[in-house]
Amino acid sequence: MKNDSKILKNSLKNLVIRFGREDFVSAILKNSPKEDIKNITLKDISDNQYLKKAKLDDVKITQAKKIIKESGFFDPIIVRAYQGKYEVVIGRVKYIAAKELKLETIPVVVIQLNEEESLLCMLKEISERKTMNIYELALICSHLKKDYDYKNKELADFLNQSSSQISNLLQILSLPEEVLVDISTNRLSYGHAKAICRLSPDEVIKMVKKIQDEHLSVRQTEALVRKEKGVIEENDQNNSTLLEQNKTETKDDGLTITLKFKNGKAKKDALKKLNRLLKKGKCVIE
Repeated sequence: MKNDSKILKNSLKNLVIRFGREDFVSAILKNSPKEDIKNITLKDISDNQYLKKAKLDDVKITQAKKIIKESGFFDPIIVRAYQGKYEVVIGRVKYIAAKELKLETIPVVVIQLNEEESLLCMLKEISERKTMNIYELALICSHLKKDYDYKNKELADFLNQSSSQISNLLQILSLPEEVLVDISTNRLSYGHAKAICRLSPDEVIKMVKKIQDEHLSVRQTEALVRKEKGVIEENDQNNSTLLEQNKTETKDDGLTITLKFKNGKAKKDALKKLNRLLKKGKCVIE
């Protein structure tokens, strides 16, 4: 393949800037002449090492299979050289569809990217889809943070998001694997996923079943989680901030309440909760 594409000649910094301004797939195909498109044996191409955990929506796979059978490939899959063969960078749905159709070869464009550049390419492409795979996005952000020391702020700037949105995105990776499958295959929305992240794994499984059985909206789910967390926090408080004595005294200058705690940790936890209530205006001391 020719290596004279402007994208391939750019430094990583310029690569990031450029991907922030234009669609990655369009840019690659625009800079890839027809002679750069190759038909490669499907068995020589592997699924993306970072994304293969993310199961794809069966509906999308079925649609892709139908289009390939009827019209072939409108656009080639984008791959990179990897361990003597090739790895999918862009086009996982078409790649899986081609495997299920048992095709011998598929059209690809081979680009030279290292792993960090490959992750950035996928991150931008996934974020620009009309129906993005949130699990894929979270996996890539996680690898960029862990393997290349990216900060939430850097990822947020790259995706034109806020740092808190990146934090919310990464939180879903703490959910049980079966729930992540539901998110990846669009059986559970990102809004629902964010709402249930505060729950324990067992509570998450129960809540997901309730969401799906009762077709709960995100708002209804958030209300249930708040209610559930309220019970949990109350129980935690009874266990960890158990009062040994609660004595009330009346003096001329007002009411004095004396609280004695089980231990230092119990006192610290209780004061933190009191401080949160004060900040929210739910508790007033005069």
